[in-house]
Amino acid sequence: MTIPSLFVRLTAALCLLASLGAHASDYPLTITDLAGLRVTIEHEPKRIVLQDGRDLFALALLDREDPFARIMVWNNIIKRSDPNTWQVFQKRWPESSGQAVDMQFGDEGDMNLEAVVAGKPDLLVFQLRARKSLEGAGVERKLAALKIPAIYVDSDLDPVPNGQQSVALLGKVLNREARAKAYLDFYKTRLAQVDKLVAEQGKRPLVFVEAKAGQGGASSCCFTHGDVYWGKLVQAAGGDNLGSRLLPGATGDVTLETVISKKPEVYVMSGTQFPGSASISPPFGFGPTVQQSAIDKAMRQLLQRPGMAQLQAVQQRRVYGVYHQFYASAWNILAVEYLAQAFYPQAAGGLDHAASTRALLGMTGLGEVPAILFGQAPAGE
Repeated sequence: MTIPSLFVRLTAALCLLASLGAHASDYPLTITDLAGLRVTIEHEPKRIVLQDGRDLFALALLDREDPFARIMVWNNIIKRSDPNTWQVFQKRWPESSGQAVDMQFGDEGDMNLEAVVAGKPDLLVFQLRARKSLEGAGVERKLAALKIPAIYVDSDLDPVPNGQQSVALLGKVLNREARAKAYLDFYKTRLAQVDKLVAEQGKRPLVFVEAKAGQGGASSCCFTHGDVYWGKLVQAAGGDNLGSRLLPGATGDVTLETVISKKPEVYVMSGTQFPGSASISPPFGFGPTVQQSAIDKAMRQLLQRPGMAQLQAVQQRRVYGVYHQFYASAWNILAVEYLAQAFYPQAAGGLDHAASTRALLGMTGLGEVPAILFGQAPAGE
């Protein structure tokens, strides 16, 4: 090796180290979380608690070598509500995926704090939607007294802006800022394309989302989201969410007769492989066990429910299915992009949700994973 070439290689290596250092977190660090709380993190967290297991999607981007490595206690919602996707993670990380304790605590503040503290966590991650209950149960106060840091993130109340902020926050706290930035650059690029498309259109289509469609069986309809969750994602994609007009709160049931009378132009069903013999939800998700034939069958069954044929969206073949977990996932940009394509099919030629899915998975340790995440209802229904 010549002296000049050695110099070039050393210079490149030093530049790389400088770049990595520029994105490294310096501890202790003080951050402001999504609840507006200032929290000091003394060292890089190695033993974390997740109140909502769907934050695994964010960790898959940040801790791509092993997103389970830091998790010691969590609420494994994915395993219980989406077995297909859980099997993908479990197969990729067979040992570490089983190391964390699943305490199944939810949004009601019913956390067994003594058991959690016994595991000596150095960070708890809560979803913002649970803050009122956690405050009421004294969880924040008790953790502060024990000097255990806790932060709030938000993946669903206002999923597009807050989802991005949450990834940035976790990237900083977990010393993964460079990876967080890479994903957010990807996210912002796709979102800008959607924003441009929507700005060039006229009136927004009226959209009804039947969330968890078919989970309760063929007789259930119509659970929906208001100005949160899927409602916000519809808005980000250029739609006018009917649930925001009809519901006084975050979520609720609306009669099919009411939906028919409002004449939504687009009907969206969110689904996944919900457990239970009654479920006929379209089993969207990740993994080789996800089958298009099963999804088509489920969507046909849902469209055959009494009264569905009277919907304007059904008559005009503007019924779509989406992977349910995206409403509470850092990966929600995939849903926004697909919905924009569904809302404006004649103008959305520049969007490619399939390519975006491949690019996103490439930022994780999952690699090339079979997935069916979206789809239009089959013809002839």
